[in-house]
Amino acid sequence: MAIDFSHNRSGLGWLRHLWVLAGLTALIVLAVIPPADRGETGAWLIRDAVAIERLFPLFGFGIALALVGRRAALIAALLWAVGIALGFTFRIELMAALQQLPGAITHHFLTMPISAIAIGATLALGRWSRPALIVPAGFVLGVMYALSVKLSDPSYGGKPWVFLAGIGLGVWLIGAVYLVLRSWQARWFEIAGRIVGSWLVAIGLLYGGVALMGGKLKPKNADPSTAASENAPAADAAVPEADAFPSFGAPPPAAPPGSKKPDFQP
Repeated sequence: MAIDFSHNRSGLGWLRHLWVLAGLTALIVLAVIPPADRGETGAWLIRDAVAIERLFPLFGFGIALALVGRRAALIAALLWAVGIALGFTFRIELMAALQQLPGAITHHFLTMPISAIAIGATLALGRWSRPALIVPAGFVLGVMYALSVKLSDPSYGGKPWVFLAGIGLGVWLIGAVYLVLRSWQARWFEIAGRIVGSWLVAIGLLYGGVALMGGKLKPKNADPSTAASENAPAADAAVPEADAFPSFGAPPPAAPPGSKKPDFQP
């Protein structure tokens, strides 16, 4: 296992540490603040914005950026930003189109499975196709991430800094993963990237499949009248006949003369 440390001398070392520590420090400080004092934006960041299903595609995108050339990474990052802007601007039209899919409304308009499959396929298909796939995948991820942030916005769009905080979190995570992996380039990163990509595709397919098939997986509700008639014989059999227990309620037999009266537990 060989590791290339040449990037550590290129100036990324101090930037990597500063970038990662700044974001982690902000999240830790926000987490230790009492919930009542976090405010609406802080509470949303801890409760919803850092959800695994929302950050995992961003984590995979950071890995993909580190595994391609700098030019392809720059173009993909720019298209991610363009996707953010377009996803925010045309979110109503996008939701109107996605709501035609089964289960879309109840599963955040399938933003997670679409993002996971796009980024996962980019990683899983290998190094030869990755530079070409990462560009459209970055755009799709940007659109879906902007939509997911707006859908979970507790202010219902009334406070723009909530949306900006969510975008800032995404920028920090992608940048942190990219800087760390670009600083230490090991040969096994390619294998690890394909494994992570396979996980993302599998998660996206499973989550999306459950969402699309949700209505068909539910058990059919039986007609109440039919259910009552079907259960009537069992209910009748459960009630004993009047003479089934003839000694029930009768006084206990008298003790024989000279015998000790039995002691009963209270």
